[in-house]
Amino acid sequence: MATFAERVQILHMESERIKQYLHTLPSAALTQSSACSEWQVQDVIAHLIGVADTYANSLTRGLQGDTSPLPGRLPAGQSTASSAAARIAQGSIAARQALGETLLAAYDAANDRLNALLAGLEPAQHAMPCYHPGGIVQAQQFMDLRLKELALHEWDIRAGLAPDAPLAVACLPAILTTISDSIASGSLRWAFWSGPHRAVPVRYRFLITGPGPRQTDVVVDGSTLRMEDAAGTTAQVVLHCDTATYVLLVYGRLNVEAALASGQLLVEGDRDLAVAFGQWFRGI
Repeated sequence: MATFAERVQILHMESERIKQYLHTLPSAALTQSSACSEWQVQDVIAHLIGVADTYANSLTRGLQGDTSPLPGRLPAGQSTASSAAARIAQGSIAARQALGETLLAAYDAANDRLNALLAGLEPAQHAMPCYHPGGIVQAQQFMDLRLKELALHEWDIRAGLAPDAPLAVACLPAILTTISDSIASGSLRWAFWSGPHRAVPVRYRFLITGPGPRQTDVVVDGSTLRMEDAAGTTAQVVLHCDTATYVLLVYGRLNVEAALASGQLLVEGDRDLAVAFGQWFRGI
């Protein structure tokens, strides 16, 4: 696992790379549709501003011993992708409209503020609890959460403008950490959209290659899920993919049938159950 200093460096490098990319976009690109169905590219940028501000405010309060909800937010742990989707979508559009021509300047300022706070954490502050709508997190975990946000939403922007958009490789270890450790808005639990209960749970086994290769089981009964070790069990569906494909599937960015057709995803077992995975992971 990367050290704290190495993670700070990755955050700085990825933030700067994405900032430069956003500043190279022509004005016409900002009003193009992104891979997020309700958002233009400029709405995705506004969302990243809002996330940076939320993280910075939560971090500042947490370092002062305050883990209470931010104004207008639910208590920690009571927010999920499904419950927050409409509020986040509408709020990002409204924020973009209010920022107008200052959108990119506001992005730079919010990004730099958060990065400076994270880089300035002292060792004794790393594990201090902080508020997040998805759950109480350690101060240092905002780095992984921010890398997840940057990578996914950069992909949303690029995928809306050009086919075959890449997912930032440098961010993949941080994203895998947020998925498996179940912290706040990066967790598999947070990304899950509950549906009708199934009498027989479905065990999906992911065999993942690429950065951070791993094997994991996702067990879904329709209304709940859990992650388990794969040892000693049999899965109804075994899914073979690389790390980026796994991430895009979990966060609802990639349609299962499209991934199967393109060869990004290979399936052993019940194909219909494999396709059903997408109903529980729709993104935000």
